[in-house]
This record gives sequence, C-alpha cells and structure tokens, in this order.
Amino acid sequence: MTTSLITPADPAAPQSPGGAKLRRPDSRGLPVSARDALSITGVWALLIIATTIVRPDFLSTQSLLAVTFTMSISGILAVSQAIIVISGGLLDLSLPVSLILSAWATVTALNNGLPTAVAIPIGIVTGMAWGGLNGLIVVFGKLNPIIVTLATGFGGLAVMLIFFKSAQIPSTSELRLYGLGRFLGLPNIFWPMLIVIVLGGLAFAYTRWGRRLIAVGGNPSAAKARGINLRRMRFASFIGAGAVAGLAGVMFSAVTPSFTPAAGASFQLIVIGAVILAGISLSGGKGNLLVLVLSVGFLATIPTSIAFFGLAPAWALVFQGALLIIAVGIDGYRLKRTAR
Repeated sequence: MTTSLITPADPAAPQSPGGAKLRRPDSRGLPVSARDALSITGVWALLIIATTIVRPDFLSTQSLLAVTFTMSISGILAVSQAIIVISGGLLDLSLPVSLILSAWATVTALNNGLPTAVAIPIGIVTGMAWGGLNGLIVVFGKLNPIIVTLATGFGGLAVMLIFFKSAQIPSTSELRLYGLGRFLGLPNIFWPMLIVIVLGGLAFAYTRWGRRLIAVGGNPSAAKARGINLRRMRFASFIGAGAVAGLAGVMFSAVTPSFTPAAGASFQLIVIGAVILAGISLSGGKGNLLVLVLSVGFLATIPTSIAFFGLAPAWALVFQGALLIIAVGIDGYRLKRTAR
C-alpha cells in the first residue's frame, strides 16, 4: 500500500525547505548542508576579496552582470542535473545537447511565425522529450546512465550538426527583448533561475513526487518495500529534469542571438561541479538546492576573476576542474564516514 508522503531513506533526517534533506549534524553540531553553505560562502568571499585587491574595479556593475548572467543558465541546468543525481541516476552527460536542442526548437518556432507563448512550451516539451528518451534507455534498458547519456549526447550533437549549422533568434521577438532586459539591476533571466531553484527545493521537501524521488535515490530497497514503483519514479526524474533543461534552453535562446550545436559544451563542467560542490551526493537521496545557488555563484565568478587577474580564459576550466575533483573526493569521504 502506498502512503501519501514518503520519507527519505534515513527517517531520522529532518527535512530542509531548500532540498532533499538536512543531513545529520557534524561534530560541531552543524547540519552538513549548513556547513557546505558556510564553506562555499567563505571561499567565494576570499575569491572576491583577492580579485578586488588586484583590481579594485572588479566591484562594478559590469562584473555583477557578468557573474549573474553566467549563473542564470548554469543554475537552471544545475537543477536539472540535481534531479537526476538525487533520484539515484548518477549523472546526465547529455544536458548540453538538451539545452541546445530546446533552444533550437524555440528559435525555429519563432522563425516560423509562431508566437512566443507557443514557442516557449515547444522548447520545454523538446527538453522533456529528450529526457524521456534517456529515461527509456536507462530505466527500461537497465543500462548505466553515464554511458547512455554520453552516447546520446554525442548522437544528438551529430544530428544537430547535420540539420543546422547555426540558429538565430528574431531580433524583434518578445523573447529576445526579454533576454536583453533587466529587473532590479540584474538580467531578466537571473530571476527564472532563482525561482526554479527555490521551487525545486520546495518540491523535494514538501511534495509527494519529490519525497518519493529522494526515497528512490537514497534507499531503493526501502522505497520498493513501501510500494513505490522504482522504474516509474526514475523515468519521471528524467522527464522532470528534461523539462528544466528545456527551460534553460529557452532562456539560452533569449540571450544568445546566434548559436551553434556545440554552444552548450561550456556548461558541462560548471553544472556538474556546482551540483557536487553543493553537497548533492552522487550516491543519491541527498542534497540541498539552496546551497546550489552558492556553488553556482562561486563557479560563475571564477571566469570573471580570471579575466581581472589577466590570465587566459582557459585557466577558468583548470580551476573549475580542480574544484570538481576536490568536491568528488569530499563526497567519497562522506560516503565512507557514513558507512562506518
């Protein structure tokens, strides 16, 4: 018999309004998610201080716009990745393709004279369809999600390279004008990212669907014993993640006047890094989406800081990659400590 509310694999773990659950306190009495938030905030502050010392003009409106602009698309994609990870799906390596495919569908609809109110749902549904394809292969084919999404990512990129070399949004469309605008001094696309993260965190904590995904990712055997259909929930996670990635594609098309099929590749590292750095465990069933705002903001600041330090842009990838390795190491250490 299925209950209306499914708790995480660890029944004693209190729920967090921002994510999957607040994990048990560490030796200092702080919940792990709070400790993660403090750590990221501290390192982020040090990065800002160091950059400001070298270049006082770093603290400017242009720097703020550059960081929040990078956060916007990356943050929405990070929520999509977090849904997959928390539900026990390891990682989705095809998200860059989902992003561009959704953007392409949105722009194509606009170029064919469809109104913005129709083009946006088309982009989101395209993302859902892509997520559904991955879900069918992974869940019902019982294959490794990393291998599957890596393969579908390459395949999807190849298909797009065959059918279009570049896509361009109509300069006078409502979506393009929205992408150029600002609200409260920040890019318009920053606010959908913030809303998605908050709503995603609330959904994991307070909805039946969210709690079931946590249960499936945290302890599949216990979830199955409670009457949860594991295949259905895992497939639903790919559909939901695809919808969020589709929204990211719509926002990407709004701020990118012209793009190519390979334009999404630059988001891969920052999205995976942000998810793991935020403490969303690759083992599934754990994580806090509100911490994701901090990790995305920190990683989005690195490229801007690199530019102010006078280093080549490629150095941003070096630092982000190093942080990803450190975050994976920390996640592995936590798993070993929890298992003791």
